[in-house]
Amino acid sequence: MDARLEKIENSEAYLEIEVDAETLEKGLEKAYRKVVKEVNVPGFRKGKVPREFLEAHFGKEILYEDAMEFVIPDAYEQAIDDLKIEPIAQPEFDISDIQAGQPMQFKVKVAVKPEVKLGNLEGLEVSIPVMRVSEADVELRMEDMRSGYAQLVEKVEAPSELGDTVIIDFAGSIDGVPFEGGAGEDYQLELGSNTFIPGFEDQLVGLKAGETKDVQVTFPEGYHAEDLAGKEAVFRTTINRIEHRLLRELDDEFAQEVSNFETIEELRASVRENLIKANEYRQNGVKKKEVLDRALEQCSIDIAPAVAEMQFQTILSQFEQRISSQGIDLDQYFQMTNSNLHEFREDMLPEAERNAKTNFMLEKIIEEKGFELTDEEIDNQIAEIAEQMGVEIDQARQNLEGVMDRVKFNMKVDKAIQYLVDNAVITEKEPSPESSDKKEELVD
Repeated sequence: MDARLEKIENSEAYLEIEVDAETLEKGLEKAYRKVVKEVNVPGFRKGKVPREFLEAHFGKEILYEDAMEFVIPDAYEQAIDDLKIEPIAQPEFDISDIQAGQPMQFKVKVAVKPEVKLGNLEGLEVSIPVMRVSEADVELRMEDMRSGYAQLVEKVEAPSELGDTVIIDFAGSIDGVPFEGGAGEDYQLELGSNTFIPGFEDQLVGLKAGETKDVQVTFPEGYHAEDLAGKEAVFRTTINRIEHRLLRELDDEFAQEVSNFETIEELRASVRENLIKANEYRQNGVKKKEVLDRALEQCSIDIAPAVAEMQFQTILSQFEQRISSQGIDLDQYFQMTNSNLHEFREDMLPEAERNAKTNFMLEKIIEEKGFELTDEEIDNQIAEIAEQMGVEIDQARQNLEGVMDRVKFNMKVDKAIQYLVDNAVITEKEPSPESSDKKEELVD
């Protein structure tokens, strides 16, 4: 076998590999022994067809595809070893015509680690939003707790109100014709939750248990079921039962029941502390992201398309896991959002490229700064993981045996990020009204 490195360009290595005729013949012979067991030829027992007859009957090409499976992987592995190439993504093969008894040439394009030129990473200017905890934030969280521990009380004679939960039977129709998925029985619906089509829940307010009403709605133009989008429908709806949420008083008795605190003020103080910690955690995350973005702007890194695609596949896999926990698969998500995989890729590729470049940048920082780990740091990390897993330290150490190198590398990555943060010039700014409106819900 002979291998030659043509060039390395844009973090892609181009290889030309030649397999000698003898090696190719061995691959063809292996392919013959595999194929002959699978074909039926009149006049021959299965597995007993001579190779010459097999090739004459079906054509020599019958062996080529299987022969490649035996020849190319070994030749490729030997080539990257001889040329000291370190691939970081799946290779692309360009195989020329195969002729038995002749050497075979093929070309390979494979992504390799890019050259990373670090810029000036000290004194990076970063501005992050101020994150304060107001009394309104505390009271909102207290009200959430109060709502979470509300008691459901059945309404017998009183009409329904927003916030009540109604148990309903409904049957939908368009122009008097029922449609698929438009009916249900004993369905629990919280009025005001905006779970159903806009306008549906409001029309149930004021009804009593046992009453029936024709609820008239119009499906939104962007409704996920295209055959219903924009159409007017009538849902004949019967209220079987109404349950009202009876809120508890925020007093010492409530605090004792839902927590380990004796007074409501102690519980309120704990909520405030948890919100502050949550803010600090979020702010630290924003700080790290902004510092990494500024650092990346100072660096020169060209990555191969195959690397960005590989990073996109990671993002896609994580996204699928996240929505599957909500009972949604990828096809359903695309149907609900009126999108497709191509659009999703277009949206996510910039993030995939950023993630890949950031990883290479951090690897280079670790290399140049020579970050190392002490035994104490490693032991502390294992102890932290053990606590998270709920196991003893020795058990955690045993569980981590196969992935300890990855754990150590991630610890070095954390050091590299902290180095950037420690050497950055960080200022705080007041959040804009728009960002305040979009403030994420905090939980303790």
